[in-house]
Amino acid sequence: MDLKGTQTLEHLKEAYAREAQANIRYHFSARLADTLARPEVAQVLRAAADEERGHAFGFLDLLVEHGARVPEIVAAKLEDNLEASVEAELHEFTELYTRYAEVAIQEGFPEIARWFLELAKAGATHALWLQQCLDGLKS
Repeated sequence: MDLKGTQTLEHLKEAYAREAQANIRYHFSARLADTLARPEVAQVLRAAADEERGHAFGFLDLLVEHGARVPEIVAAKLEDNLEASVEAELHEFTELYTRYAEVAIQEGFPEIARWFLELAKAGATHALWLQQCLDGLKS
């Protein structure tokens, strides 16, 4: 059965995003626990983060298994994932983070603007790396 246009597709996409974000949030919290010399808390947070990562992969697997067409999240073919990743990195580099930096400056947050601009530079590098991988697969 095709997931296109279904609420289940939207639920899978949302659940993937939530699990992926929880993974990073728990790793961040584990770093905080480390700074407070609470290794037992950090250990639990890292274990939870690892499980959340597994959950996120599970949702990606389901999307691919059911033929969902959501290139901004995942595709069944490596080439398609690389192409979407190059596009996403270029978008961040050329448009998104530059615009976010401009807004941050206008609103009086130069340090946040600098961070967005640093990420824009990283996006350019990532796009290059990913494009090289894609080119290598095609040759």
